[in-house]
Amino acid sequence: MKKMLLCLLVVGSLVACKETAKPTESTEQAVAPLEHIYKPTYTDNFKIGDSKNVLLAEEFHKILFAKDFKKAADMIADTATYNAEDGTTLKGKAAIVEYMEKGFTGITFKNYKIAAILPVVGENGHQWVDIWDEAELETADGKSQKMQWMDAFRFENGKIVHFVGFGKVVKN
Repeated sequence: MKKMLLCLLVVGSLVACKETAKPTESTEQAVAPLEHIYKPTYTDNFKIGDSKNVLLAEEFHKILFAKDFKKAADMIADTATYNAEDGTTLKGKAAIVEYMEKGFTGITFKNYKIAAILPVVGENGHQWVDIWDEAELETADGKSQKMQWMDAFRFENGKIVHFVGFGKVVKN
């Protein structure tokens, strides 16, 4: 009986002293579905999307800054939609390219920086790239103004099929 009690004490002591395994930290955590306060009407439960689309979005900006509207048109799907910050919705590649030509021809982008850029994919499979960026815009008359934007591009098969843009003037 004494041996059995001694054995139980030793085993109990070993179990009590055993170091508990710490959970490993991961940059990717399992995300439980979220109970929203306001239900999204488009989609929710986004995950990180295809990083190749980040490079497409960056290339699109580079092409626009160079005012190569033919190359920009090559990156836009024929049936693309653009929701501009003034509430205008443009449909089709031709209308979007015309809008860009009018808006960007007299402007030079300087000191362009991306604050954050991330690819996301919704539960509906739509691949988006969200960008928060800024630049100094110089007009033909030499006036300069710092701007910040939030752009969202949806890609399918390497083409922009939908994008949304919002900008603001940065006050010094």
